[in-house]
Amino acid sequence: MYAQAASGSGSGGKTKKASKPPSPQQVGSGAAPPFKKGPSSFPGPQRRFFTPRLSPVPHPDAPALAATFSNIAARILCEANCLLPLALSASVNIRGAISLTVTDKATPGASYPPYFESLTRSLNQSFPVAESPGAQFIFGSTALQLAIHALPLTFLPQDEEELFPYLWQAILNDKATPILSAQYLKPSRDSRGTKQATSVVVTVDPRHVAALTSGVVILSQKHKVKLAFSASRSSQCRNCWRYGHATQRCSANHPTCPMCALHHTLAAYRCQNPSCPWSGNNKPVPSCCPTLRSHCGNCGDNHTATFKECPARPRPAVPSQPPTPGPQGQEPYNNPIVEHVCNRQRLSSSA
Repeated sequence: MYAQAASGSGSGGKTKKASKPPSPQQVGSGAAPPFKKGPSSFPGPQRRFFTPRLSPVPHPDAPALAATFSNIAARILCEANCLLPLALSASVNIRGAISLTVTDKATPGASYPPYFESLTRSLNQSFPVAESPGAQFIFGSTALQLAIHALPLTFLPQDEEELFPYLWQAILNDKATPILSAQYLKPSRDSRGTKQATSVVVTVDPRHVAALTSGVVILSQKHKVKLAFSASRSSQCRNCWRYGHATQRCSANHPTCPMCALHHTLAAYRCQNPSCPWSGNNKPVPSCCPTLRSHCGNCGDNHTATFKECPARPRPAVPSQPPTPGPQGQEPYNNPIVEHVCNRQRLSSSA
C-alpha cells in the first residue's frame, strides 16, 4: 500500500511516470529548459509620468526646463537613495505640462510614484511660477477621464483656460480630491451658445475615481459623474457599427452584424452552405461563397461595415487653400502644377 502511495498509483489508477533528470551533458551544454522572461521593454507611454499646470498655459521657461530638469530629477532620486534608473528625459508641451520619461526601456514609470512628491516640490522650487505651479506628478498611462454633467453655463468661466483652476478648487473643496485637467465636452463656444447647461471632462488619478463617481457638488448642486469614453466623428461603434460614438455609449437596443447588417453579433454570423469551401459555416468569414455577399448597414453596398473605402466612412477634413491669383483678366490658378507650367510658358514667351 505504501509503495503504491509513494509511486502515485491507487486502486485502478495509472502509475505516474517519473520525470527524467537532465543528463550531465545537458547541464554542461546549457540545454536546461529555458525560464520565462518578463517584458523586455515598455512602450513610451508606460515609461512616462507627468505633471499638468493648474492653469493650462505655455510655461515661460519651457526650453530651460526641458534641457535641465532631467538632471535635477536625477539628483533628487539619488538623494532619496532610489535604486531605479536615474536617466530621465524631460519635455514640456504647449499647455505647460511637464513629462519625464524613463530612458531605460525595461523600467516602467509606475515604479516611481514614491518619489512624485519630492519631484513636484523640486520642480516648483527650481522653476517657480506663482500663478500656476505644477500639480502632483502622476503616472501618465493610468489617468482616467470622467464626465461631469448638467453644469449651468451661466456661472462657468467661458474661457477654457480658466475652467481648470475653477473646477480644481470646487472639486477639492467638496471631495478633497485634486483633478489633473479639465475641458468642455464641446470645446467650441458656438456649440454651447444656445444651451443652459453643459458637460465637462476632467482627468483624475484612478485612486480618486470612486470618490468622484458618487457625485460631486459644484455651484451648490450635486452633479452626476460618469466615466468618459472619447470618440471622434470617425470612431466606429463595435455594437451598431455606426460612426461618431464609442461602443460604451451606444444607444442601440440590439447588436448589428458588420457582415450582413442583421440583428445579431459578429460571432453569430454563419454561412448557410453546409459545404462552404472557406468553413464559413463554422466561423464568421466575409463573402465566403459566391451566393453569399456581405452587406454594409451604413451605405447598403456589398461589403462589410469595416471596409475602409466605404462611402459612409467619415473622411478627415482637408484644409482648403485659397486659389493663387493669376494675371489680370484671367482666372486664378487653383492647381499648383498648372501654375508652374503656365509660369514657365510666360517666361519662355517673354524671353
